[in-house]
Amino acid sequence: MKRRKFYCSCLLVLTTFFAVGQTPNDAVKNDAVKNDAVQKVHLIFKTHLDIGFTELSSVVEQRYMNEFIPKAIAVAEELRNSGAKERYVWTTGSWLIATYLEQASPENKAKLEAAIRRGDIVWNAIPYTVESESLNKALFGTMLQLSRKLDQKYGKQTRAAKMTDVPGHTRGIVPLLQKSGIDFLQIGVNPASKVPNVPALCRWKSPDGSEVTLMYQKDYGSDMILPDGKTAMVIVFTGDNHGPHTVQQVKEIYASIQKRYPNATLQASTLSDVAAVLRPMKDKLPLVTQEIGDTWIHGFGSSPLMMARFRALARCYESWVKDGRINPNSDAAIRFAIKLGLVAEHTWGLDVKTHLQHWDTYRFTDFQAALNLPAFKKIQASWAEKEAHINQSLQYLPKDLRAEAENVLRQLALVPKPTFEGVDASQQFSNDGSFQLNKGGFQMKMGELSYQSFSTADFERFRDSYITQKVDWAIQDFGKPGLTPDMAESRTLLATLQKSVYNKAKNELYSQLSLTGAGKVEQQVLPKQIFSSYRFDENTKHIELCYTLVDKPANRLPEAYWLSFYPEGVVDMLVEKVGQPVRVLDVVEGGNRQMHGLDHYVDIVTDAGKIRIRSNDALLVAIGKRDLLNYSTDQPDLRGGLHFCLYNNVWGTNFSMWFGGTVNYRFDVELIPNNN
Repeated sequence: MKRRKFYCSCLLVLTTFFAVGQTPNDAVKNDAVKNDAVQKVHLIFKTHLDIGFTELSSVVEQRYMNEFIPKAIAVAEELRNSGAKERYVWTTGSWLIATYLEQASPENKAKLEAAIRRGDIVWNAIPYTVESESLNKALFGTMLQLSRKLDQKYGKQTRAAKMTDVPGHTRGIVPLLQKSGIDFLQIGVNPASKVPNVPALCRWKSPDGSEVTLMYQKDYGSDMILPDGKTAMVIVFTGDNHGPHTVQQVKEIYASIQKRYPNATLQASTLSDVAAVLRPMKDKLPLVTQEIGDTWIHGFGSSPLMMARFRALARCYESWVKDGRINPNSDAAIRFAIKLGLVAEHTWGLDVKTHLQHWDTYRFTDFQAALNLPAFKKIQASWAEKEAHINQSLQYLPKDLRAEAENVLRQLALVPKPTFEGVDASQQFSNDGSFQLNKGGFQMKMGELSYQSFSTADFERFRDSYITQKVDWAIQDFGKPGLTPDMAESRTLLATLQKSVYNKAKNELYSQLSLTGAGKVEQQVLPKQIFSSYRFDENTKHIELCYTLVDKPANRLPEAYWLSFYPEGVVDMLVEKVGQPVRVLDVVEGGNRQMHGLDHYVDIVTDAGKIRIRSNDALLVAIGKRDLLNYSTDQPDLRGGLHFCLYNNVWGTNFSMWFGGTVNYRFDVELIPNNN
């Protein structure tokens, strides 16, 4: 998802590392000495896959099928048949390989299979780049099985994985990688994004003892001399969906690299080959045990109904695996997981700065009038393709599981319609509609709903604190070009309680809330109605909450909705990610310390015991304060509570830029006293 039309190969301008206390000339001399000592260079040839961004995802997929994969095979064959010393090995995602094998003609399938057996085409152990915090353990684990299936079929052993663009991932993936035989993970960070403060090469260890060798690089990938001093790795990219290199480019690349490493043998290679070189050096690498986190994860709040449906199916799959109703290694499970997992893939749609623009169309009335223009229709079509993966995934399920999944999705679409028949219960709530929990030593203000708008100053602050390259493409991608100070203020509105009743038969409280616009927040951008319900079990150990935004208008102005909880006596907080509890204070500097994507729950450790808040529909939770466009390396203040982001559209590209409709947000609060 590079934010420029063409990205030059990282090899043409290779990074020079400067040691502390050296002058530039000294550094160049020392670099030359190091390079002279290198005896072997592993060349990794790749194309960055954005499933979308440059064009509709369906068009991108077909370009790989009809053009890029055949071209990669042809380039490798031409170099070999010409007798040239240069070789070409193209690495791509296992999803693309499997899709091509399914779709290609018998003749073209045979050509790819021959290229695989020759080693000209290889796959990454992860099917495509995901934002891992959006997945659960069962789904991600099954997605990794695709590479293993291909390995078994073609006699390969893929031990390495790569994810590109996304700045960080959760430690929860480490046990799953190791279980799948993957011991090397390379992460190449978007060039305009902050890089987490981890060693460039290290061991990343999970609390359960599992670990992978982790390579972190600024940009999609570049060169690195490995710890033995005799081996180097160079990743050579073409830009977003640009396809493989030409024969001439390959020859020029070899010549350039040979000049940089004059005494080395150059080998077209694989990340698994690099993993094998690193394996004996592993114990000498620095150890990282902390969470890293994803500073892009807030984008997953831009399509709340899609994410609610995705999370519901992911939970279904998790329960089916747990109950033995589907074999996670079966073809049906893998096909389902790969198709559903495309929702977690890091590209959500077209590049806004290329395909939409209309930078003068932010005001609500102007925007509503423009929705039928071709550019607006096309970009909405790209988001619709993303959401379509959910229904498409169902075709791979056995009939009974498919019927169950379809019913879950139908239930999700139902909108609660409170009758407000019962005893007035307004005294149970604060004026903002929040509820004060006071039970068994637990105290917590819960369910504070708020609306937030953002100004140009907010985006300028974010640009200055987060973006590492102040170039046009980066400013456009991470901002809102054309937004002017007179269009929106930086403002937070708290909900107001309108009425509330208690239904004794259901032991449930129903409330109606409102958000009243003020200043530059216009009433017409706010939902028509807002409802909440609180259902208590007999001993109040569980409280079920549901908040419903009814007929929220689509709005291009930057905005967010939050639901906040303020527990008292907080000692610690943990967020479950990909099946692993992660302490929110145990995140590396430069990772995402403020916001997390959660699988099932957040645990709040208090003086009285533990409060577990499960979030069925909302993925995102901010710790300490409502935090968007406030990148910081500081630790969050646990006294500031936790804030579930119900929706936001502050990303400037790639994710959804607006959402309109009705959506429910369901939570379960469980009180677990210390004596339990």
